[in-house]
Amino acid sequence: MPRTKQGKYVTEASKTFQEGDDFWKQGNYDEARSKYAKAAELYDKKDDPQGEAFVLTRLGELELSLDNFDKAEKSLKAAAELVADLVDGSITHGDILIRLSKVYAAAEEYDKAVKTLYQAREILSDAGSRDLLGEAYDQEAYVYMMQNREDDALKAYAKAAELFEADNVTLKEAAVLRAMARLEMKKRNYDRAHDLLEKCRDLYRENGDLLGEASALSAIGCLRYIIRDIANARKALMKSVYLYGKVEHHFAEAEALLYLARVEAFDSEKGDWERAKMHYKKAIELFDFLQNDVMKNVVLNEYYDFLNRMAN
Repeated sequence: MPRTKQGKYVTEASKTFQEGDDFWKQGNYDEARSKYAKAAELYDKKDDPQGEAFVLTRLGELELSLDNFDKAEKSLKAAAELVADLVDGSITHGDILIRLSKVYAAAEEYDKAVKTLYQAREILSDAGSRDLLGEAYDQEAYVYMMQNREDDALKAYAKAAELFEADNVTLKEAAVLRAMARLEMKKRNYDRAHDLLEKCRDLYRENGDLLGEASALSAIGCLRYIIRDIANARKALMKSVYLYGKVEHHFAEAEALLYLARVEAFDSEKGDWERAKMHYKKAIELFDFLQNDVMKNVVLNEYYDFLNRMAN
């Protein structure tokens, strides 16, 4: 990894690497490539394979971001070769292979992606890196999802969650639990999905992640609505709306208000039709504020249908 002192790059190679990052952020990709190539050359002259591999990995990520899959593969393979036989290079090697698998997944070469992840898992397991091993399983689940292999994805997600929990990487664990809950809801395993979402919410709350907690609460509210537990659906969605408003995530707040309106519009006995009208109107106002005419018109049409239902 490029050397830093008090957050600043200190060698010519690391400064050149930083210049590459700066050009990337500015959208000047040719200059970024040039700086990364120069930095890799400087690390090579200093006989620093770890530094050179780090730069080549970043170059591979740049090419992947531009959908230049062949170039990304070439750069990441070169990076992996540099650290493959290093005594202290196992974790770096495994990390690079995870990134290489993302190239194959983006190129829809799913068999290559999974094979590369198996290799990464073996290396990271031997190295004892539970965090990165969890990321390998998480990426594997993503590849399975791209292939509509949902049962395999669920198993991989479960393994990732187990590893993140063991390493106390709680935010990564929460994200995986959220993905698992979506699959369980799709399979109509609502009790299991609810348990996963409650744990997910607790993890976000422990970390002070209001946005994550709001997302988990929104999912819990939608799940409760599906099983017609209107009281608890209302409770979860009201908390979700409050938290989204607190962090000023207006699009998500508008979506949660739409879900809440549907809960209140369920029927006149369990719901509250006056509240439903209020929530629909607020959602419409927010989508209008965001200049999202598509969602604004979707909610408007649903609102008018609701008013017609009230009148009959």
